[in-house]
Amino acid sequence: MLLGRRHLLLAGAACGLGRPAAADTAPVPERLNLLFLGDSLAQGLFLSLSPVLRRRPTPRIINGTLHATGVTRTDEHDWTAVTRDLAAAHQPQLAVFWIGANDFRPLVVREERTRHRFGTPGYAEHYARRVTEMVTHATESGARAVWLGLPNMREAQFAGAVRQLNAIQQAAAEAAGAIWVDTWEATSDAEGRFLPAVPLPATTRVFRAEDGVHFTGWGYLRIGALLFDAAAEHFPELAPGLGRLTEA
Repeated sequence: MLLGRRHLLLAGAACGLGRPAAADTAPVPERLNLLFLGDSLAQGLFLSLSPVLRRRPTPRIINGTLHATGVTRTDEHDWTAVTRDLAAAHQPQLAVFWIGANDFRPLVVREERTRHRFGTPGYAEHYARRVTEMVTHATESGARAVWLGLPNMREAQFAGAVRQLNAIQQAAAEAAGAIWVDTWEATSDAEGRFLPAVPLPATTRVFRAEDGVHFTGWGYLRIGALLFDAAAEHFPELAPGLGRLTEA
């Protein structure tokens, strides 16, 4: 399901709303393991959420991220194997994927000794297969899986490529059993252009980093609200342990 929640980013008060009523009476688990997997986007999200979640008794936040990596190059960092090993080691209740900013170079298939350029059928086929394997490893370990889509980017050509990659990721992730959380709408203005700052009632606050790719710390919290909202909506049994995410 597409979960574009741009209004959450444009609202000035809370970031994580819409928790289902059933979650209010559900028992709070003693421990909730959250495993973050992905590149520098996921790493920034993990680092920004860590101070908030570590003050809570239930969540245990686990860093499985690595910057400058991607799905296309298993010879550099095999995300399929890494997901399998980390999920087995930590037994997460929730696995969060956010990756792809480095995936516009050729995709290498070592066992076939082939390379597939971005935009080709071979690239799409093998990329989707790897996304499927990553999600499957997470869900087979018992975790619920959430896949965050890539955000809008400042450079127009880059943004266009991101939309293509999002389509591949979404189809494969959802087919494998993950919940897809759209970030494109939340990072675009009314005309679909890159949105560097969020207009608030009394001011405008920057939430994208200067590189036009990443986010400020506050911006990551805003994206984190989309994650928490989706997890609470689709996995109500996890909502009591996650709680609500706000800017505080």
